Amino acid sequence: MNRRFFLGAAAALGTQAVAQSRWLAGSAITLGLTGTAMSAEADTASLALLTKSADDQVQKTIEGQPQAMTGSPRGLTRQVRRLVTPFVWADSKYHHDESLLPHIRQALEKLSQAQHDDGTFSVGNRHSPPDTGFLIEDFGLMVSLLEADDHADSAAIADTIRAILTKAGPGLATGGVHTPNHRWKICAALARISHVTGDKSYLARIDEWLAEGMDIDEDGIYSERSPIYYSEVTNPSLLIVAHVLDRPELLDYVRKNLELSIEHADRNGEIEAVHSRRQDQHQQGTNLKSFYVQFRELALLDTNGRFAAMARLIEEKFAPELGDYLGDLIERPELSTALPASQEAFVDFAKHYKTAGLVRIRRGQITASAFGGSDWYVNGHESKFFNTVGSGLSTNPTIFRSTNGAAILDAVRLVPNFFSMGHFRSNGIGYDNGAITLGNELKVPYYLPMPPERRDPDGVYALSRSVDGRFNSMLDFENRPVSTRDLKTDVAITETENGFDLAFDVSGEEDVELTWELTFREGGELSGVEALEDGTFHLIEGQGTYTLGQDKITFGPGNGKGLIEVRPGEQYSWTNGSLTLKGHRVYITAKSPVTYTLSLGFA
Repeated sequence: MNRRFFLGAAAALGTQAVAQSRWLAGSAITLGLTGTAMSAEADTASLALLTKSADDQVQKTIEGQPQAMTGSPRGLTRQVRRLVTPFVWADSKYHHDESLLPHIRQALEKLSQAQHDDGTFSVGNRHSPPDTGFLIEDFGLMVSLLEADDHADSAAIADTIRAILTKAGPGLATGGVHTPNHRWKICAALARISHVTGDKSYLARIDEWLAEGMDIDEDGIYSERSPIYYSEVTNPSLLIVAHVLDRPELLDYVRKNLELSIEHADRNGEIEAVHSRRQDQHQQGTNLKSFYVQFRELALLDTNGRFAAMARLIEEKFAPELGDYLGDLIERPELSTALPASQEAFVDFAKHYKTAGLVRIRRGQITASAFGGSDWYVNGHESKFFNTVGSGLSTNPTIFRSTNGAAILDAVRLVPNFFSMGHFRSNGIGYDNGAITLGNELKVPYYLPMPPERRDPDGVYALSRSVDGRFNSMLDFENRPVSTRDLKTDVAITETENGFDLAFDVSGEEDVELTWELTFREGGELSGVEALEDGTFHLIEGQGTYTLGQDKITFGPGNGKGLIEVRPGEQYSWTNGSLTLKGHRVYITAKSPVTYTLSLGFA
């Protein structure tokens, strides 16, 4: 972005709509807020949609304020924003509605009290710079809106928020982080604070964080591999720093990630998260909603019809949920100009995302993802495992998922009943001439007597973790010889004329019960399967079919009446954890050694 574009876009909205727009010049943001005075260049349909959604949130926000007052400061700050935005917006039915003011003042008083002497807030994490940064995102926007509003009470509210921002600066400028995306959130918060207070000393800390380099790979995937953190944290933070501090080079990272996000998105507004290292790897409800302003901004900046199409898709799918973004368009009215003409965003492709261990395929309304990038294994060390779970690790055992229009197969998983090791997870993924390969070899040890030179006559040995990661004992596992029982699994996935074949070859240990678990999205109908008492299904023979509306997925064949075992493994069962996805679960069974091909059809 350059100054000419920014001021030109703002001017297109008319002199009554924009009093002053000078982020890149470094002066205060002073935007006119007379929505109805915008010129014909404004996207009135989008503004009307966002205004309705924002207005619809007001009463819910007021009704929920007693609970919010005792909850997280982050949540309470967002509630304040949901009242401030309609208050300053001329097209809102709550414009300058003074009944909102007591609720705003009460919440701000609570937030001022919750702010520590060092300027930070505690949100689970004590005196947390990153969580404080999330609050600053909302506070900084509200100051801009309130400063530009022609209402006496707005000035007083802005003063209160400005004091919170000023107090937060030192803590953010000296504090640390826990996760990669926290760095960029703190950068954005410090940029906001520097802009509001005029204190340029905070720029040095921003430069320190940025000097670490951007954690994005050649495909546009950030290191946490999480669509939630692309959309809600990293991209918005980079956009703030780019505009406030005139760092247009940061826009290239956002642009690259948005291209990637289209490849990972589906026409229903969802986005692939099976490869994520964060909580959205659980695949429940990860969608494009939070990408709205980003797609809109880059569509206008680049005259990008594919980005414009994505912004319109988000409006179509999530209109009632977009009220939080009205403030962004009010603060920067060039974002509310008419979008360029849409171009088809969803083109056919097949691509291997090497650092994420993901292959993604689109053929018309059919999409498929194969995943082998789990952090379950120590890369480069055969049969050595992390075999643990925790924030920041990718451990999702889904190896394949696909959609055929409305019919969605959320997961194909394989569970060997082998030493409580849980689900099969591939140790990497290959992609060559259209063939996808997955595989692992489990070598589960039994521990033998300690060598004479390492024996302790007192019987005291180090408390240590077993090599397979399942348990801990005072047996100094790392220094003991072992014998192992082995199970090898290879999977080859190929496209067929109307779907995919997943060919499994399981060898090594004999008579290991194997259970394939296919989870279909709730809402459709299954046929050709046997219903079980617990509400799941068993495909015993022939083909099964899942149908939703006009779309269907066939699967099979069944492989007889075997034992169904889908335990998640020691690391989960010890803590009563679960890996079960919501949906219609269908099981196919076998015993090792076996070669079996699961055929999926989309005719």
